[in-house]
Amino acid sequence: MQKIFIMILIINSYVFAQEISGIFISPYVGARFPLEESSKKHKTGFSFGGSFEYGTSALPFIMKVEFNYTHFPQKSLFQNQYESKSITGVGIGLDYLFYPLIASETILTPFITIDLTYNYIEKQILTYTYRFENFTKPEQKFGFAIGGGFSFFLVEFTFKYFYLIYEPYLGIDYKLRLPISISY
Repeated sequence: MQKIFIMILIINSYVFAQEISGIFISPYVGARFPLEESSKKHKTGFSFGGSFEYGTSALPFIMKVEFNYTHFPQKSLFQNQYESKSITGVGIGLDYLFYPLIASETILTPFITIDLTYNYIEKQILTYTYRFENFTKPEQKFGFAIGGGFSFFLVEFTFKYFYLIYEPYLGIDYKLRLPISISY
């Protein structure tokens, strides 16, 4: 029995000494809260998207490419006009992982994140004068996001500040990190 225990310790120390890396796909959903002038016109919105991520045990970073869709409905009808806003974004980012707070039964790791994004914004305007008229007003903007959160290894909760010129907003996301490929 003692030999089996020593053998398990040797195998575990060998595995933990190796570098582990992996590629992940991470779908997420979240709520978006408009700020400044946008908060006067739009309600709380929703967002969904996903990212492809790469991480290695040699570095405390996770590199990612992210895709998302965000929608903000208008608060109320204003001057016979209703305007909603949709944002489709693509970005690259980096998550920095701190040392785990709890590592015995579960792994609870705080992190900070920063993203650079390209956003296609579509404002859909519905007006009524003597008949309904619908038109869209497209825009393109670059922006960034900065935030932080907690990772439970496969599940993540993130709080971010998104900055687009004249259209900043806050976001809270629930992300599921699914491994595609892990190598030792």
